[in-house]
Formats: sequence, C-alpha cells, structure tokens
Amino acid sequence: MIFASDLDQTLIYSRKSFRLDAGEAQPEITLIETLDGREISFMSNKAIALLKELNNKILFVPVTTRTVEQFRRISIFQNEIIPPLAVTSNGGNIIENGEIDSEWNRLIVKKITETSLAKDELLQNFNTLANEEWVLSQRTADDLFHYCIIHRDIAPLDELADFRKEIERQGWKMSLQGRKLYFVPEAVNKWDAVAYIKEKLGKTFVAAAGDSLLDLCMLEVADFAIAPSHGELTEQAVALKEPLKRTNQKGIRAAEDILCEVLAVHERKFGLQSQSR
Repeated sequence: MIFASDLDQTLIYSRKSFRLDAGEAQPEITLIETLDGREISFMSNKAIALLKELNNKILFVPVTTRTVEQFRRISIFQNEIIPPLAVTSNGGNIIENGEIDSEWNRLIVKKITETSLAKDELLQNFNTLANEEWVLSQRTADDLFHYCIIHRDIAPLDELADFRKEIERQGWKMSLQGRKLYFVPEAVNKWDAVAYIKEKLGKTFVAAAGDSLLDLCMLEVADFAIAPSHGELTEQAVALKEPLKRTNQKGIRAAEDILCEVLAVHERKFGLQSQSR
C-alpha cells in the first residue's frame, strides 16, 4: 500500500495557517522547517507520532508542489521520518533514496514539449493581465512550472478565471493557494508521478490526501482519498467525480484526522499482513 500525501496545508502548516476555532487551544507542536533563521512549518506532536506509526506499516510518499530544494529543508523528512521516495515539483521530479530519478525527469520534459504552450509564451500572455499592484513576485520552479506571490484581495479574480479557461486549452493548469498563484503544464502532475512509482514497485493500492486543485488528479483516481476541511478544494466548491472523504478538524489538526483514517484503511484492507511495504 502507498500513502501519497500533499504536504503544505495537508500534513504540515505555517503558524499563520493553523486555522484554530475560536477558543480552541493550540495543540502541542514541533517546528519542522526553518529558513534563514525563520520558523516556516510545523506539525502537531500527535500527527508526528501517527506518521511514524504509518511509515512503519505503509510506503509513505510525500507528494508536493515544492521544489527539490524546498522539500529538502523540511528537517523531519531528512532526519526522523525518511521516506525512500518523494515526489516534488508537482510531479516533475521524483527523489529516490536522495537522488533525482533522471529517467522520470526526461519523460516529463518530453511530455511538456509535446503537449503545452511554451512557457515564455504563457508568461507573455499572463503579463498582459498582471501588474505590480497585485503581483509581488514571479518565479519559475525547477524549470518546470511558474508561480507568483500576489495580493489576493486586489487581484482581478474574474479575469484570472477567464485566463484559467484560456490556458487550459493550451495544456496548462492554474491553481490559487492562499497568496500563491500557480501555472503548471498538464504533463507535470502529481498522479502521473505516483502511478509511475506504483507500477515500478508493483503496488496495488494507493491512499491519497491533499487540499488543492493540484492534488485533484491524484485524489480522483486513488483507491482511497481524503481532503482537509479547508483549502482550495473547499473554498472553490470544486465539482468532483466522487465525493471526497473530509476531515472533521480544520487546520493543523486536520493532519491527525488524515493519518488516523489512512491507518484505519490499512487495517481494514491488510489487517496484520506485512505485505504493504
């Protein structure tokens, strides 16, 4: 069994996105990521304990839009819970035992060239809409996809919705997650990378978790899928092929619900068998 999970806003959280209800006490937490002395990401101690238990029973594969460099700075996945495989760059890179899978990377680059409008043309089109009042910065991640930091409150959301439809006809996807606006080639997606791992290892069952439109392709085809009761999939009331299992808790505690549910699925399906890894 594989547990393929998004990270940010699904298993790990910045302090500003804990999303605690009014009067709710903050759970005991552990800092798991820093950058230039700044605190970046946390997990609740309960979620860490559950993930350690899960990692001993199930093949845990982090599946993140983060770049390779951004993934590697999450200390818990370098020191305490070290997954043998990780999907980064929204599916554009696979890390196996610390090394980039070059075969997968070559396949992705070829697919992008064959199926998507050239990145420079996409950005040229976007820049006719963008201006410095609401676009604070623009970056290209691992030479695979593009994202912006924006002022969401003053962004032209209706025009962006039209732009989304336009670029979808050109082989790109758009996703708005908090202050980050992503433009990603269709060939760079989380499920294709997970499917590659599944086939390579001969696994038969995939549980998946995620909170955004970039996770949707993975959630809709996984054998079991769960999403936090927050995030882009909830905010945009996305039409789904099948109803998603949702967590009872929001914010940082949603990770605890996700891990408990996946452990329960493993127990129901595999019992005491050791064949899941």
